[in-house]
Amino acid sequence: MNVDKLVAADHRQDWRKFAEVMFKLEDADPGYMLLKRAELDTATKMRYVLAWCTYYNPGAAAVACQFQGAKFYEYLRRVFPSAKRASERRHFRGQAGQKALMQWQDLYPKPEAMIEATHGTSYLQVRKNMQHMAQMGDYFYWKLADIWDTVFDEVVDFTGCEKYMPKVPQQGADMIADLEAPEGQHPEGLVDTMNVVTAVVRGIPYPVKGGRKLALQEAETVCCVFKQHVVGDYRYGFRSAKAWKRLNGVEGKPAAALREGLLAGGIWTPETLEEVGRHL
Repeated sequence: MNVDKLVAADHRQDWRKFAEVMFKLEDADPGYMLLKRAELDTATKMRYVLAWCTYYNPGAAAVACQFQGAKFYEYLRRVFPSAKRASERRHFRGQAGQKALMQWQDLYPKPEAMIEATHGTSYLQVRKNMQHMAQMGDYFYWKLADIWDTVFDEVVDFTGCEKYMPKVPQQGADMIADLEAPEGQHPEGLVDTMNVVTAVVRGIPYPVKGGRKLALQEAETVCCVFKQHVVGDYRYGFRSAKAWKRLNGVEGKPAAALREGLLAGGIWTPETLEEVGRHL
């Protein structure tokens, strides 16, 4: 793999090629890939997911998921002041964040039970199940529905849910609609755009889906990451390299299993991930 060439690749004018390359590299949602393939029991994976929802930091989540019950929440509170947060969780701070952790523990002393409580056979059902959960808004409603569908193999129906897509994917969809315009194919609105994107991704292989065709939830990911690519925040491999960076050096069985899960697709090696990481 020529990492410099890969990172330099520019597909800002070709979203179809962008989607193809991103999925081929398993860089669309590496967090799903590594968790799906990690040799961990389901309860540990669920604790990882809940901890991931706090700081969106795989390293912190890999440590937290080793603890059960009150010790799980104690760890999250202990690292609350200093935990590195991804942009998706930049607001999980201060009194609001602390109150959220308190509410979660009060309602779900067994942390994996909180993830179990989100389960639904449709996005709308998952969304409804999460309404009472503090600091869990639109982004995480979509995220948990996607995790159930991809990581835990519980099929979730996203049909008709385009309007619930988070802000960045909707912005990416607008960019894709603009690119379609020169060919006289400019979609009329978000639903039409997502139909175009979904039709394209349905033909892209994605091993962790167990043979199922990709659908709206993966089309949403294309729009999200394409927007980041257009504005210069994403290059191929960045998502996998960020996950590796957070997990690398973290001790414990979960972190080791998650690192192995990231490498299990045969796309990346520690060396190539480190090399991509130097471009972050």
